[in-house]
Amino acid sequence: MHFHIVTPSSCIDFEHIQLAQSHLQALGHQVSLAEHIKAQHRYLAGTAIQRVDDLKHAFLDPDIDVIWCGRGGVGAAQLVPYIDDWILNKPLIGYSDSTVLLNLIAQRGGQALHGPVFQETAIKNLTHPEQALSDDAMAAVQIMGDPTSPMHLTLEPMNAIAQNNPTLQANVLGGNLTVLCSIQGTAAALAFKQPSILLLEDVGEAYYHLERCLTQLLQSTDTSQLRAVVLGDFYQCPQKNVPDSLAQIFSEHLDGLGVALYQTSQFGHGLANKPLWIGKTAKIQNSELVYL
Repeated sequence: MHFHIVTPSSCIDFEHIQLAQSHLQALGHQVSLAEHIKAQHRYLAGTAIQRVDDLKHAFLDPDIDVIWCGRGGVGAAQLVPYIDDWILNKPLIGYSDSTVLLNLIAQRGGQALHGPVFQETAIKNLTHPEQALSDDAMAAVQIMGDPTSPMHLTLEPMNAIAQNNPTLQANVLGGNLTVLCSIQGTAAALAFKQPSILLLEDVGEAYYHLERCLTQLLQSTDTSQLRAVVLGDFYQCPQKNVPDSLAQIFSEHLDGLGVALYQTSQFGHGLANKPLWIGKTAKIQNSELVYL
């Protein structure tokens, strides 16, 4: 397969990109880099025009099979006004700030995979020193070769609704909570147009800020089709002197909406980030989320 690395958000660490590129190429894949991959514009990986030009080129190039975001950070939302249906041509991999693009693609019917950004794949979450790419990165590569590969999450029910209604089937959306909150009211805003499961994760945010973002997210869209929220890893989000857990706080907001709440440690910015389709149907049953 031909993987193409783009940088729609913040500046990348080029050495980490090169390391991951060499390891993936050693596995027999072709890995090419966007023209402006080393560009810098303040804290961004080039101007909005440079970044969207690279993105458009990648989606329109017939020789490229998969597009992989080099890094998250900030800035992907700046590209939304320039994006058209060309973004539906092939799969995109990423998370964090790439949440903007993943949900935009998913809500238009394209292929979006929530998974590690490319510059992390050869340096983060490696199970042993000799490992070339993380297990999560290898799983993402495998999924690109076979999009029907089995995919599941082990869940823990966190409210009475989840405990008493153990089975549901819905469309999966979501990603980074603060990023999702930041695009409400824009053309890329999250909308639950069919029964939906919402995945949420974040990094380094205080509990009060996460609650504020959840409040805004829930009040800025129609939640009548929202069936469940799955909390991933809220990595290094300081609890400080807050007596309640994050699940307890979120449950206060979801119980009245009749939304089931689950928790897992298998995706996010922490020690695991299993690749998960955004925009595809999954079933929650017996404390497990399984894609159909």
